[in-house]
Amino acid sequence: LVKYCSVTCQKDHRSQHKAACKKKLAELFDEQLFAPPPPREDCPICFLPMPASADQTTYKVCCGKVICCGCLVAAANVENNTHSPKCPFCRNKAVNSDSKLVKQYRKRMEENNDCIATYGLAGMYLFGNMGLPQDTSKAIELLTLASEQGSLEAAVNLANMYDEGNGVTRDVKKFLHYTQMAAMKGNEQARFNLGAYEAEQRRNHVRATKHFAIAARAGYDAALPMCTAGYRSGVLTKEEFEQILRCHKDEKDSMKSEQRDIAMVELASQEHMFVGPK
Repeated sequence: LVKYCSVTCQKDHRSQHKAACKKKLAELFDEQLFAPPPPREDCPICFLPMPASADQTTYKVCCGKVICCGCLVAAANVENNTHSPKCPFCRNKAVNSDSKLVKQYRKRMEENNDCIATYGLAGMYLFGNMGLPQDTSKAIELLTLASEQGSLEAAVNLANMYDEGNGVTRDVKKFLHYTQMAAMKGNEQARFNLGAYEAEQRRNHVRATKHFAIAARAGYDAALPMCTAGYRSGVLTKEEFEQILRCHKDEKDSMKSEQRDIAMVELASQEHMFVGPK
Protein backbone atom coordinates (compact mmCIF):
# COMPACT_ATOMS: atom_id res chain seq x y z
CA LEU A 1 0.00 0.00 0.00
CA VAL A 2 1.08 3.56 -0.74
CA LYS A 3 0.98 6.50 1.65
CA TYR A 4 0.71 9.91 0.06
CA CYS A 5 2.22 13.03 1.60
CA SER A 6 -0.71 15.25 0.62
CA VAL A 7 -3.99 15.35 -1.31
CA THR A 8 -2.19 16.98 -4.23
CA CYS A 9 0.40 14.20 -4.23
CA GLN A 10 -2.36 11.60 -4.22
CA LYS A 11 -4.11 13.22 -7.20
CA ASP A 12 -0.87 13.44 -9.14
CA HIS A 13 0.42 9.92 -8.51
CA ARG A 14 -2.50 7.61 -7.60
CA SER A 15 -2.91 6.39 -11.17
CA GLN A 16 0.59 4.89 -10.98
CA HIS A 17 -0.24 2.79 -7.93
CA LYS A 18 -3.98 2.12 -8.26
CA ALA A 19 -3.76 -1.39 -9.75
CA ALA A 20 -1.07 -2.53 -7.30
CA CYS A 21 -3.00 -1.11 -4.35
CA LYS A 22 -6.24 -2.85 -5.35
CA LYS A 23 -4.37 -6.13 -5.71
CA LYS A 24 -2.77 -5.73 -2.27
CA LEU A 25 -6.12 -4.85 -0.67
CA ALA A 26 -7.66 -8.00 -2.18
CA GLU A 27 -4.80 -10.09 -0.77
CA LEU A 28 -5.20 -8.56 2.69
CA PHE A 29 -8.95 -9.17 2.59
CA ASP A 30 -8.43 -12.81 1.62
CA GLU A 31 -6.12 -13.26 4.60
CA GLN A 32 -8.99 -12.23 6.85
CA LEU A 33 -11.63 -14.13 4.87
CA PHE A 34 -9.81 -17.47 4.94
CA ALA A 35 -8.38 -17.16 8.45
CA PRO A 36 -9.40 -19.88 10.97
CA PRO A 37 -12.77 -19.00 12.52
CA PRO A 38 -13.14 -18.22 16.24
CA PRO A 39 -13.94 -21.16 18.56
CA ARG A 40 -17.55 -22.23 18.99
CA GLU A 41 -19.35 -20.79 22.02
CA ASP A 42 -20.07 -23.10 24.96
CA CYS A 43 -23.41 -23.92 26.53
CA PRO A 44 -23.58 -21.84 29.76
CA ILE A 45 -24.76 -24.86 31.75
CA CYS A 46 -22.82 -27.94 30.60
CA PHE A 47 -19.88 -25.92 29.16
CA LEU A 48 -19.65 -28.12 26.07
CA PRO A 49 -19.36 -26.49 22.64
CA MET A 50 -22.76 -25.62 21.23
CA PRO A 51 -24.24 -28.07 18.69
CA ALA A 52 -23.65 -27.10 15.07
CA SER A 53 -27.38 -27.25 14.31
CA ALA A 54 -29.48 -24.31 15.55
CA ASP A 55 -32.49 -26.59 16.11
CA GLN A 56 -30.52 -28.28 18.91
CA THR A 57 -30.37 -25.04 20.90
CA THR A 58 -32.93 -22.61 22.25
CA TYR A 59 -32.80 -18.97 23.25
CA LYS A 60 -34.19 -18.01 26.67
CA VAL A 61 -35.38 -14.43 26.48
CA CYS A 62 -35.72 -14.20 30.28
CA CYS A 63 -31.93 -14.14 30.73
CA GLY A 64 -30.65 -13.86 27.16
CA LYS A 65 -28.85 -17.21 27.24
CA VAL A 66 -28.67 -19.80 24.46
CA ILE A 67 -28.88 -23.31 25.93
CA CYS A 68 -28.22 -26.69 24.32
CA CYS A 69 -31.01 -29.23 23.93
CA GLY A 70 -29.32 -31.61 26.38
CA CYS A 71 -29.48 -29.18 29.28
CA LEU A 72 -32.97 -28.02 28.32
CA VAL A 73 -34.46 -31.51 28.28
CA ALA A 74 -32.52 -32.62 31.37
CA ALA A 75 -33.92 -29.67 33.33
CA ALA A 76 -37.43 -30.43 32.06
CA ASN A 77 -37.15 -34.09 33.08
CA VAL A 78 -36.06 -33.10 36.58
CA GLU A 79 -39.26 -31.11 36.88
CA ASN A 80 -41.21 -33.90 35.18
CA ASN A 81 -42.44 -31.47 32.55
CA THR A 82 -41.14 -31.62 29.00
CA HIS A 83 -42.11 -27.99 28.36
CA SER A 84 -39.85 -26.85 31.23
CA PRO A 85 -41.83 -24.02 32.89
CA LYS A 86 -38.64 -22.64 34.44
CA CYS A 87 -35.53 -21.48 32.64
CA PRO A 88 -32.69 -23.96 33.28
CA PHE A 89 -30.26 -21.07 33.71
CA CYS A 90 -31.97 -18.24 35.61
CA ARG A 91 -34.88 -20.33 37.00
CA ASN A 92 -37.49 -17.73 36.04
CA LYS A 93 -40.88 -19.05 35.00
CA ALA A 94 -41.82 -18.92 31.34
CA VAL A 95 -44.46 -16.35 30.39
CA ASN A 96 -47.87 -17.73 29.49
CA SER A 97 -48.97 -15.49 26.60
CA ASP A 98 -47.67 -14.33 23.24
CA SER A 99 -48.04 -10.66 24.16
CA LYS A 100 -45.89 -11.09 27.27
CA LEU A 101 -43.26 -12.97 25.28
CA VAL A 102 -43.12 -10.21 22.65
CA LYS A 103 -42.78 -7.66 25.47
CA GLN A 104 -39.80 -9.58 26.85
CA TYR A 105 -38.14 -9.64 23.43
CA ARG A 106 -38.65 -5.89 23.00
CA LYS A 107 -37.27 -5.19 26.46
CA ARG A 108 -34.11 -7.19 25.85
CA MET A 109 -33.64 -5.58 22.45
CA GLU A 110 -34.09 -2.02 23.74
CA GLU A 111 -32.46 -2.24 27.17
CA ASN A 112 -29.76 -4.88 26.59
CA ASN A 113 -28.93 -4.34 22.92
CA ASP A 114 -29.54 -8.10 22.59
CA CYS A 115 -28.91 -9.15 18.99
CA ILE A 116 -30.73 -12.48 19.42
CA ALA A 117 -33.84 -10.77 20.78
CA THR A 118 -33.76 -8.38 17.81
CA TYR A 119 -33.36 -11.36 15.47
CA GLY A 120 -36.28 -13.10 17.15
CA LEU A 121 -38.53 -10.07 16.73
CA ALA A 122 -37.51 -9.87 13.07
CA GLY A 123 -38.71 -13.43 12.59
CA MET A 124 -42.02 -12.65 14.27
CA TYR A 125 -42.65 -9.77 11.85
CA LEU A 126 -41.40 -11.73 8.85
CA PHE A 127 -43.88 -14.58 9.41
CA GLY A 128 -46.59 -12.75 11.35
CA ASN A 129 -46.12 -14.80 14.53
CA MET A 130 -46.92 -14.15 18.19
CA GLY A 131 -49.81 -11.84 17.39
CA LEU A 132 -47.67 -9.42 15.38
CA PRO A 133 -48.69 -8.40 11.85
CA GLN A 134 -46.67 -9.74 8.95
CA ASP A 135 -44.44 -6.86 7.92
CA THR A 136 -41.50 -7.64 5.64
CA SER A 137 -40.14 -4.08 5.72
CA LYS A 138 -40.07 -4.09 9.53
CA ALA A 139 -38.48 -7.54 9.49
CA ILE A 140 -35.69 -6.35 7.17
CA GLU A 141 -35.13 -3.29 9.36
CA LEU A 142 -34.76 -5.53 12.43
CA LEU A 143 -32.59 -8.07 10.61
CA THR A 144 -30.26 -5.26 9.59
CA LEU A 145 -30.12 -4.01 13.18
CA ALA A 146 -29.56 -7.52 14.55
CA SER A 147 -26.70 -8.02 12.08
CA GLU A 148 -25.09 -4.76 13.22
CA GLN A 149 -25.53 -5.85 16.84
CA GLY A 150 -23.72 -9.12 16.14
CA SER A 151 -26.28 -11.78 15.18
CA LEU A 152 -24.63 -14.04 12.61
CA GLU A 153 -27.92 -15.84 11.88
CA ALA A 154 -29.57 -12.49 11.12
CA ALA A 155 -26.72 -11.68 8.73
CA VAL A 156 -27.15 -15.02 6.95
CA ASN A 157 -30.91 -14.58 6.58
CA LEU A 158 -30.52 -10.98 5.40
CA ALA A 159 -27.90 -12.08 2.88
CA ASN A 160 -30.23 -14.76 1.53
CA MET A 161 -33.01 -12.20 1.11
CA TYR A 162 -30.70 -9.96 -0.92
CA ASP A 163 -29.56 -12.96 -2.95
CA GLU A 164 -33.12 -14.03 -3.77
CA GLY A 165 -34.70 -10.57 -3.95
CA ASN A 166 -37.13 -11.58 -1.21
CA GLY A 167 -38.72 -8.39 0.09
CA VAL A 168 -35.75 -6.32 -1.15
CA THR A 169 -34.14 -5.45 -4.45
CA ARG A 170 -31.70 -8.20 -5.38
CA ASP A 171 -28.20 -7.03 -4.50
CA VAL A 172 -25.20 -9.37 -4.91
CA LYS A 173 -22.83 -6.94 -3.18
CA LYS A 174 -24.98 -6.88 -0.05
CA PHE A 175 -25.38 -10.65 -0.22
CA LEU A 176 -21.60 -11.02 -0.21
CA HIS A 177 -21.12 -8.36 2.46
CA TYR A 178 -23.41 -10.01 5.01
CA THR A 179 -22.36 -13.55 4.12
CA GLN A 180 -18.65 -12.76 4.37
CA MET A 181 -19.20 -10.93 7.66
CA ALA A 182 -20.97 -13.93 9.19
CA ALA A 183 -18.47 -16.44 7.79
CA MET A 184 -15.45 -14.61 9.17
CA LYS A 185 -17.09 -14.57 12.62
CA GLY A 186 -17.63 -18.33 12.57
CA ASN A 187 -21.02 -19.10 11.01
CA GLU A 188 -20.68 -22.38 9.09
CA GLN A 189 -23.82 -21.87 7.00
CA ALA A 190 -22.45 -18.57 5.74
CA ARG A 191 -19.11 -20.20 4.98
CA PHE A 192 -20.87 -22.96 3.04
CA ASN A 193 -22.90 -20.36 1.12
CA LEU A 194 -19.71 -18.59 0.09
CA GLY A 195 -18.33 -21.87 -1.21
CA ALA A 196 -21.49 -22.49 -3.19
CA TYR A 197 -21.34 -18.96 -4.62
CA GLU A 198 -17.72 -19.36 -5.72
CA ALA A 199 -18.46 -22.73 -7.32
CA GLU A 200 -21.75 -21.92 -9.02
CA GLN A 201 -21.44 -18.23 -9.91
CA ARG A 202 -17.71 -17.65 -10.34
CA ARG A 203 -16.68 -21.20 -11.28
CA ASN A 204 -13.68 -20.80 -8.98
CA HIS A 205 -13.43 -24.26 -7.46
CA VAL A 206 -10.17 -23.56 -5.66
CA ARG A 207 -11.71 -20.73 -3.61
CA ALA A 208 -14.93 -22.70 -3.21
CA THR A 209 -13.06 -25.68 -1.77
CA LYS A 210 -11.23 -23.40 0.67
CA HIS A 211 -14.59 -22.28 2.05
CA PHE A 212 -15.96 -25.82 2.18
CA ALA A 213 -12.83 -27.02 3.98
CA ILE A 214 -13.19 -24.36 6.69
CA ALA A 215 -16.85 -25.29 7.19
CA ALA A 216 -16.07 -29.02 7.29
CA ARG A 217 -13.29 -28.54 9.85
CA ALA A 218 -15.81 -26.71 12.04
CA GLY A 219 -18.11 -29.75 11.99
CA TYR A 220 -20.52 -28.70 9.24
CA ASP A 221 -21.73 -31.97 7.69
CA ALA A 222 -22.98 -30.55 4.36
CA ALA A 223 -19.46 -29.37 3.50
CA LEU A 224 -17.93 -32.86 3.64
CA PRO A 225 -19.28 -34.06 0.24
CA MET A 226 -17.94 -30.86 -1.31
CA CYS A 227 -14.51 -31.55 0.16
CA THR A 228 -14.71 -35.10 -1.17
CA ALA A 229 -15.41 -33.69 -4.62
CA GLY A 230 -12.48 -31.32 -4.19
CA TYR A 231 -10.19 -34.23 -3.37
CA ARG A 232 -11.38 -36.29 -6.31
CA SER A 233 -10.90 -33.38 -8.70
CA GLY A 234 -7.37 -32.74 -7.46
CA VAL A 235 -8.03 -29.43 -5.70
CA LEU A 236 -7.21 -31.04 -2.34
CA THR A 237 -4.27 -33.33 -1.73
CA LYS A 238 -4.69 -36.61 0.12
CA GLU A 239 -3.02 -35.13 3.20
CA GLU A 240 -5.26 -32.06 3.16
CA PHE A 241 -8.40 -34.19 2.78
CA GLU A 242 -7.38 -36.51 5.61
CA GLN A 243 -6.70 -33.52 7.86
CA ILE A 244 -10.17 -32.12 7.09
CA LEU A 245 -11.78 -35.45 7.99
CA ARG A 246 -9.89 -35.64 11.28
CA CYS A 247 -10.80 -32.07 12.23
CA HIS A 248 -14.46 -32.68 11.35
CA LYS A 249 -14.59 -35.79 13.55
CA ASP A 250 -12.83 -34.06 16.45
CA GLU A 251 -15.21 -31.11 16.26
CA LYS A 252 -18.28 -33.34 16.16
CA ASP A 253 -16.98 -35.41 19.07
CA SER A 254 -16.42 -32.26 21.14
CA MET A 255 -20.13 -31.41 20.80
CA LYS A 256 -21.38 -34.86 21.82
CA SER A 257 -22.64 -35.90 25.24
CA GLU A 258 -24.88 -38.64 26.58
CA GLN A 259 -27.27 -35.95 27.80
CA ARG A 260 -27.61 -34.48 24.30
CA ASP A 261 -28.09 -37.92 22.74
CA ILE A 262 -30.93 -38.62 25.19
CA ALA A 263 -32.44 -35.23 24.44
CA MET A 264 -32.44 -35.80 20.67
CA VAL A 265 -34.20 -39.16 21.12
CA GLU A 266 -36.85 -37.57 23.31
CA LEU A 267 -37.33 -34.60 21.00
CA ALA A 268 -37.63 -36.88 17.98
CA SER A 269 -40.53 -38.69 19.63
CA GLN A 270 -42.45 -35.51 20.46
CA GLU A 271 -44.24 -32.91 18.40
CA HIS A 272 -42.81 -30.20 20.64
CA MET A 273 -39.47 -28.99 19.31
CA PHE A 274 -37.05 -26.68 21.06
CA VAL A 275 -36.18 -24.25 18.34
CA GLY A 276 -35.24 -20.62 18.45
CA PRO A 277 -32.78 -18.09 17.21
CA LYS A 278 -29.28 -19.18 18.01
